[in-house]
Amino acid sequence: MHFVSISAADLRAEPKFTSERVSQLVYGESLKILEQGDEYSLVRGNDGLQGYMKTAIISSGPARTHKMTRRFRHDQIIIPFGGYVSEEEINRFGIPKGFFVLLSRYDYKPTELAMRFLGVPYLWGGTSEFGFDCSGLTQRMYRFAGFELPRNADWQRDYLEEVPSFKEAEPGDLIFFKGHVGIHLGNMQMIHANGKYASVTITDLSDQSEYSKHLLDIFEQIGRVNPASIKIGEPVKQKYA
Repeated sequence: MHFVSISAADLRAEPKFTSERVSQLVYGESLKILEQGDEYSLVRGNDGLQGYMKTAIISSGPARTHKMTRRFRHDQIIIPFGGYVSEEEINRFGIPKGFFVLLSRYDYKPTELAMRFLGVPYLWGGTSEFGFDCSGLTQRMYRFAGFELPRNADWQRDYLEEVPSFKEAEPGDLIFFKGHVGIHLGNMQMIHANGKYASVTITDLSDQSEYSKHLLDIFEQIGRVNPASIKIGEPVKQKYA
């Protein structure tokens, strides 16, 4: 199996450093090499998204057995929240208990997970605690809780079960706007990575502020992860390129 060997690896639209960052994979995340090159390789992640990654930061090794609940630094490597490690790495790096849990542990709420990252910078294409974009935050929180979502906001919107209105919305539902998404906390409050404040913040959509009014003007729908249709631990059913 092939994995990412650095803290957060950029996935780019074209095989060059100046190309758009379309996503990221964090340490230990698995990927499939579609075309291997000397400098860049075309790869696909578990969410079905394809892009180009530096060949030098792709490694192979034993299957990952645990996921990181918090950041851990060892010499020259930082393993972030949501990274994946093997039993051998836990022993080799000396990762203390409390920093990791079994991959099969899914008793986490995306709302509670997301609150840990208030103030993290906004980063276009970011999916890690070093920087999130809007859908990168929602995807990473749900991935840790065991549900794989498509990468981009529009794809997530079309993938989820629609909730009729805010009256029926529950904490953990995703609120979709034109080109944007946030995680509902309840009472029309949401946590989201946004360019307005260049970070992960909480917005009260009912506070009558200009920003909230703007968001409601471009509101599209509310989506819900339904375990009956999206199974825990399963990859995205639809492929996106």
